[in-house]
Amino acid sequence: MRKFLIKQWLKEKQFFWEARTRIFAWYVGLTAVLVGVSIPIFTELAMIQVDRRVKEDLLEEIEVFEEFKRRKDTQEGLAIIFDYFLESKIPADKTFLIATINGQFYRSSPLSLPQAISQDSPLIKKLAQTRKPIRGKNLIIDSQFGDILYTAEPIAIDGQVRGVLIVANIPEGERREIFATILVVIKVLLVAFILAVIGAWRITGRVLKPIRTLIQTANAITETETDLSQRIPLRGHGEMAELAKTFNNMMNRLETEFHNQRRFLNDVSHELRTPITIVRGHLELLDYNDPQDIAETIPLVLDELDRMGRFVEDLLLLAKAQTKDFLILESVDLRELTSQMYFKMRGLGKRKWKLDQQAEGTVILDRQRIIQAMMNLAHNAVKYTKITDVIALGSCIYQDQVLFWIRDTGIGIPSQDQERIFERFTRSSNNQYISKGTGLGLSIVSAIVKGHNGRIELFSQLGTGSFFTILLPIQRDPAVNIDDRC
Repeated sequence: MRKFLIKQWLKEKQFFWEARTRIFAWYVGLTAVLVGVSIPIFTELAMIQVDRRVKEDLLEEIEVFEEFKRRKDTQEGLAIIFDYFLESKIPADKTFLIATINGQFYRSSPLSLPQAISQDSPLIKKLAQTRKPIRGKNLIIDSQFGDILYTAEPIAIDGQVRGVLIVANIPEGERREIFATILVVIKVLLVAFILAVIGAWRITGRVLKPIRTLIQTANAITETETDLSQRIPLRGHGEMAELAKTFNNMMNRLETEFHNQRRFLNDVSHELRTPITIVRGHLELLDYNDPQDIAETIPLVLDELDRMGRFVEDLLLLAKAQTKDFLILESVDLRELTSQMYFKMRGLGKRKWKLDQQAEGTVILDRQRIIQAMMNLAHNAVKYTKITDVIALGSCIYQDQVLFWIRDTGIGIPSQDQERIFERFTRSSNNQYISKGTGLGLSIVSAIVKGHNGRIELFSQLGTGSFFTILLPIQRDPAVNIDDRC
C-alpha cells in the first residue's frame, strides 16, 4: 500500500519528468561514472608508479656497487669486495642483495631470503650463470610474499665475469599502502559525492526557481483571467534572469494590450450605442401615418446609419494597418501630389486656404494613404477653425525626409491633450466648437505615418492655432533627382 501511494504521488507530481529531477539525475549519473572510472585508473597508475620506482631502486643498488667496486682493489678478489659491500650496505625494507661467485651462491643481505629467491632456488641458480645484464621488469611470484621484482648484473674482473650481483625487491608492502590510501580516498570521495548530490539538488532548485515562479505566475493569471499585473522578481544575471525579464516584458505588453482591448470594446460599444439609441428612439416615436414626421425622421436615421458605417470603416482601416499589405507603394511626384491635395482640401469648407510650399522630386510612398492622412488633418483643421481663419498646406524635402504639413489659425489644442489625441476615441477637451465625430481620425493618421516608418509632430497653442507635420523617411527613386530644400 505504501509503495502504491508513493508511486501515485510521484506520478501526480511528475517527479521523473521534472526538469530539476532530470538535471539532477544526469549530474548524479555523470559524477558517479566519472568517479567509478577514475578510481581504477588512479589505482593502475599508482601501481605502475610503484613498479617504476622499485625498478629504479634496483638499478640504483647496482650503480652503488659499481662505484664501490671502482674504489676497491680488485686484486683482493671478488669475495672480499662482496663482503665489504654487503657488510657496509644496509638494503632498504623488502630489498635483497644476493651475490654469486663462479656460478655458485655466495652470500646475501639480509641472510633470510624468500623461497623463490633462496640459494637453492632455480631462479638464483639460473641468474648465477648469466653473462649479460638482466634489466627491465623481471617478475617472479612467491607463494608467501607475492610478486618479486629483480635485476641481475654480471661482475667482471680483468675482463672476465667472476660473479653476479642480484638485487630483488618485494613491492607488496608498498602496494598495500597504496590500496589503503586509495580506500581512504574512496571514503572521502563517497562523502564528497553525497555532499555534492545534496548541494546539486539544492542548487538546481535555486537555479530553476525562476521557471517555477514563471509557472506559478502563469497559473495565477490563468485562474484570475483578468489580473495581468503579476511579475517575476529579477535576481542576478544570466539565462534565468533573462528569461524572467523576457516574461515580464511579455506580460507588460499583454497587460497593455488587454487594457487597450477592454477600453477599445468599451469605446466601441459606447460609440455604437449612441446612434443605435437615436435610430431606435426615432423609429419608435415615428408616426407612420404622418408624411411630415416620416420626411423629418428618415434623413436623421440615414445620417446616423452613415455615421455608423464610417465608424466601422475606420475600425476596419485601423485593423488593416497591422497587416503587411496595408500600403501600396509607388513612385509619386511630390509637386503633383501636393497640388492634388490642396485642390481636394478646398472643398472641405470655406476657409482662407493657402499653399505654403511644394516639394520638387519623386519619392516612393502610398499616394492614397498619404492623401487620406492629410485630408483627415485638414478636416480636423476645418472643425477647429472659423471662416476667417487660415488653413495652409505645404510639402518639402529636408535631408533624408519628406515633410507634409497642415497649419491653421484656429482655437488650438490644450497641451495636456496633444499627446493623447492620436489615441483611438480620444478627442480634445477644448471641444465646444467641434462637431461630433468618431475620435478615430488622428488614430488613422498615426497608423498611416507609422506604416511608412515615419512620425508625426504637433505644435499648438490655445488661441493661436495648430501645426501638424508628417515626417517620412525618403525612399528615393534612383532615376529622378530630388531638390533637397525646405
